[in-house]
Amino acid sequence: MAKPPLHGLRVIETATGVSGPYAGRLLASMGASVVKVEPHDGDPARWQPVDDVPLTDGELSPLFIHLNAGKVNVDSRDIEPSWADVVISGDVLATLENSKWNPNRLRSHDTRLVTTTAWGADADDPGSMIDELLVQTATGFLGFNGDEGLPPLRLPGWQSQYVAGGLAAAMAQLIGRTDASHIDVSWLGALLTATELCYGDALHCQRVRSKVGAHPPTAFPSGAIKCKDGHFAPGSIRPIDWEMQCLFYELPEWIDDPELKNRLTRRHHIPMIWDQITPWYLEREKREIFELALSSPWAGGMVMTPLDALSDPHLAAREYLGEISTPQGTVVGPVRPFKAPGLPVSDQTVRPKASNPPPVQEQRSPSKLRPLSELRLIEMTISWAGPYVGNILSPLGVEVIKIESTAPFDGFRTQRPYDHGMRPGQEDLVHDNRFYEAGGLFNAVNKGKKDCVINLNDPDGKEAFLALVANCDGLVANFSAHVLPQLGLDFSTIRKVNPRFVVVRMPAFGVEGPYSDAVGYGSIIEAMGGVAHRQGYEHEEARVSNIYFPDPTAGIHAANAFLAGVFHADQTGEGVEIDLSQHEAMWQHSGEAIVLASFHNRDIGRLGNREPGDNFVGFASTKDRWVAVVATESAKDSVNDLLKRSMNKTSTQLTKDVELAGGKAQICLDPWTAPEELPLSARLDLVDHPITGPMRHIASPFMVDGTRPLPTRHAPLFDQDTDEVLRTIGLLDDATISSLRQAGHIGGSLPPPADLGFVYE
Repeated sequence: MAKPPLHGLRVIETATGVSGPYAGRLLASMGASVVKVEPHDGDPARWQPVDDVPLTDGELSPLFIHLNAGKVNVDSRDIEPSWADVVISGDVLATLENSKWNPNRLRSHDTRLVTTTAWGADADDPGSMIDELLVQTATGFLGFNGDEGLPPLRLPGWQSQYVAGGLAAAMAQLIGRTDASHIDVSWLGALLTATELCYGDALHCQRVRSKVGAHPPTAFPSGAIKCKDGHFAPGSIRPIDWEMQCLFYELPEWIDDPELKNRLTRRHHIPMIWDQITPWYLEREKREIFELALSSPWAGGMVMTPLDALSDPHLAAREYLGEISTPQGTVVGPVRPFKAPGLPVSDQTVRPKASNPPPVQEQRSPSKLRPLSELRLIEMTISWAGPYVGNILSPLGVEVIKIESTAPFDGFRTQRPYDHGMRPGQEDLVHDNRFYEAGGLFNAVNKGKKDCVINLNDPDGKEAFLALVANCDGLVANFSAHVLPQLGLDFSTIRKVNPRFVVVRMPAFGVEGPYSDAVGYGSIIEAMGGVAHRQGYEHEEARVSNIYFPDPTAGIHAANAFLAGVFHADQTGEGVEIDLSQHEAMWQHSGEAIVLASFHNRDIGRLGNREPGDNFVGFASTKDRWVAVVATESAKDSVNDLLKRSMNKTSTQLTKDVELAGGKAQICLDPWTAPEELPLSARLDLVDHPITGPMRHIASPFMVDGTRPLPTRHAPLFDQDTDEVLRTIGLLDDATISSLRQAGHIGGSLPPPADLGFVYE
């Protein structure tokens, strides 16, 4: 039996709620030994309802079950910091100062600290689960999410806390590779990196973009469309998506219609399209439509509910779900974050508080971990999910090499400016190849990387690539499942070149399984991954957002996969191939819904902007802006009295009044005003770029011993570093590099933008 990737890593988890426990759950599910230490009155997640149906007396929350399987649970008096490599805490530093989890005391035991709190470890308040709406509001993206005339619309569940927990798990794996004593991950900073694309228009195009509603017009048909037994989310971004839809709708004349085939002009004909396609969807079941997509190049996804997940043939074939033992019996839930040797781990048990004897106090074996500065990651990625990995690891010291090609190239090079207008004063860039360097989204998520252009379809280009593999540590690839094998870059070939190499493949639906050949991107993964079923106003039945949230979610889990694989390679000398499904990564953030469905045979209820339980959580309208308001049960009556008169107050006045009444409030800004105000203005980096000039970007979500890591350089220009990378890392001589370039096996240039239809007036 293969050892799981993190076998040998020791973790103490003192955090409660969602964020820290999710970090611990991820680490345990990757093979780490995780000891949970609860406070005297227990982790409040134990009795946290997940919707409007209260828990029965003594019932263990589905949320707690999802977050805490596979951990040993001990009394704090029975465990010493010296047992662990890392401690995961949900407390601020002021609280930790006089405890045995103080970072300086931990450092004396060669144990390091990772904290994950709402606003940062230096804040006065660590935050609690009900602060989710406040954190989401503070990012500013909610000012863009929702419908005109209605309150802003949050992401369902505890998404900022899940994102921070995933990043905290990655940081726990970095502790032994850096001299840092303490790495802090705030929910706010983490969620900002997961909503970064919302700021493309404001930061990179300097223009306001209107709300797009439940069916974004820039890639219509879109959103969650009602069908016979639920909802379906059609993909309409690529030309082939539109062509296939026209054939399925039996409207082939639309394929070549100049007004309809271009998604940016199609928006002018949405009422006519609605009239034609609505009956088609209502006559068909969602799985029937999904089967059409699976049989063709069309990217589309059915809105899956938790009950759907329990009976889904793809998730079953991949063994993503498994049995979890609890004091109340056995339930089904997620048991591994990705497929890898040694997973899932055998321990999938949720234990009572302080129910275990302390682990044996044997001295830790020194971890043989290379420092961050020696790690090299190759990215064969496009868009956002794959590039997210290098974007967060590069400022921490990992050398990231982005592999590009002349055909196809990363389409993010053309996003913002092309689809929503060039930045004022830069309109002339569209007339030459500087256009490809002005893509705001590409430049945001590829900072600090080196760019190496190689034709992998050519044998000589492939050999040049393998020369890089020989001197790097891992590869992250987010192409379709068949791409690497078709290129002759299967894992058996790669490991012959570098036996310690780690390959993380992250297609939309994983490398294996009935859906593995399907194409998927953000909106489709939201539909298939449990978000769309819960998302939206309470009067809706399903909704897909316009923020591509599954991309960073997949990226966070891919970063964990890469680091876990490198940990395994450092300990064993053997590399590993990891099969990561973006679909499953998204379900990780709704695992409590699957556990609930397994235990009670029902789908989780919709809450809109509310939190489950007896507290007040929602938005109030004022003279100038919406305000997010949170009040515990003891304060909700007095806060409710204030909200009856909220329209007579400014947002600033209402915020002060709510806080005086014992509640909490956060003014809802939007992606165009938030960058000028705290807290977002303090979380932006100014990065100079040779084509666009200085541009602002969302900063790293990490604080390392009190300092935020900075980007090491701007996003690379196309073909900027090819020769240098092949010379210094691939160890090819100048004559070989020159010969490869002359033959067209490396380097090159992209076609004029006008040749590809990029014309901006």
